[in-house]
Amino acid sequence: MMSAVNLKNKLRAITIASLFVVLPFLGKAQHFIGIKEGVNISSVWFNPAQKSDSSIVQWLNVGLVYKYYNLPWVGFQTGLNLSEKGFMWNDTIRRHKVLELPLLSQFHYETWHLRFIINAGMYASYALSGEISYEKNGAMIKEEYVFTTHDRRIEYGMHAGGGIGFIFKPFELQFEAGYQFAFSYVMDPHRTNKSTIYTRFQQWMFSVALLFQL
Repeated sequence: MMSAVNLKNKLRAITIASLFVVLPFLGKAQHFIGIKEGVNISSVWFNPAQKSDSSIVQWLNVGLVYKYYNLPWVGFQTGLNLSEKGFMWNDTIRRHKVLELPLLSQFHYETWHLRFIINAGMYASYALSGEISYEKNGAMIKEEYVFTTHDRRIEYGMHAGGGIGFIFKPFELQFEAGYQFAFSYVMDPHRTNKSTIYTRFQQWMFSVALLFQL
């Protein structure tokens, strides 16, 4: 009987001690929600390299942002973005409109009204639609791109970047720059008479976000 009582007392003491350890962290947790807008400079990485490939600027990059800061130096960022990415090849521009989910660790340092940010993590996206444009007889022609069985509409890869935030509680204005490189292929690798061609999206991203601390 005594051993059972002692065990209950120990469990009660451990529970109370654990609450005193956990509660301060819960009290310091910061939740942010907001909106973002930006611009992308995207291209396709070819292996072997293709001389006719070049990057293009995309002005559609909007989304919802959620950030969670708990530990002093490390936070978490996610959200849902609607953006465009594309590339130029043989005088034809191809664009994808994508829905993207980033999952990032955010290392941050706060001083005065400034927050310095380093992002590292992964992302996944799905191509909602496609478009091709080219010049013909002096006019720019735009057509819907119909995805084939060789296209891979699901994309995933790595994301790295950084930025700075201006804190005016409960609001925060953050400017970020990032680089994405896809691990998945734009199209299934296909073999020519010389070699197999591999294609992956890569892009630079520049955005501004207005956040509100909950």
